Amino acid sequence: MPPEKTGSERPALEAGSIERLAADWLDSEREVADGVRNPAQAEETARDLSARYDEAIRSASREELRLAWEAARKNQGEREMGSEAWLEARRLSELLRSEYEASPPDSVETDAG
Repeated sequence: MPPEKTGSERPALEAGSIERLAADWLDSEREVADGVRNPAQAEETARDLSARYDEAIRSASREELRLAWEAARKNQGEREMGSEAWLEARRLSELLRSEYEASPPDSVETDAG
């Protein structure tokens, strides 16, 4: 018997982490687009998660963003390549990669040069 799948096979990411928040936000955006729930409720949830995600990214250090990206990449590597879960995990890792690459260097990095 195959293992039981949970919901949308959400990534197994640490609760409260940047990568978990990003995954939740992406899931909520997909729910809005797919019309999964009440549209008004889904949009409100997506807006709330978007604001929380934006705040987390703005307040994170470059190292925290790198660690979030690494966690998302590890999660992607644990999924069957080409599966829906893998595609969702890749979307998450690419989002966090772009956040990391766009982040300014931490002050420690600039002091070392």
